[in-house]
Amino acid sequence: MRKNYKNNRPTGFQGYYVEVPEGGDAMRAYRKIKRWIKNDRFIEELRDRQYYQKPSHIKREALKRKKQTLRRLQRERDENRFMGVRRK
Repeated sequence: MRKNYKNNRPTGFQGYYVEVPEGGDAMRAYRKIKRWIKNDRFIEELRDRQYYQKPSHIKREALKRKKQTLRRLQRERDENRFMGVRRK
């Protein structure tokens, strides 16, 4: 951030905020806000909290995602293992 930079954000503002400079691209600012929301997992959090989930269900889902990630990484590792080796 630049030194002595003052934005027009109201004090105590808690939302997502992007300033568009004069003659700036509004679509670029919109994409920036969308990226922030996606990275913060804001929408996913709202969807998850829409209904109650038992703690055991949350743990089970987390374990399932962890296994899927491990399986995918192992598959990629095995595919890359034979990249430079000639097989007869």
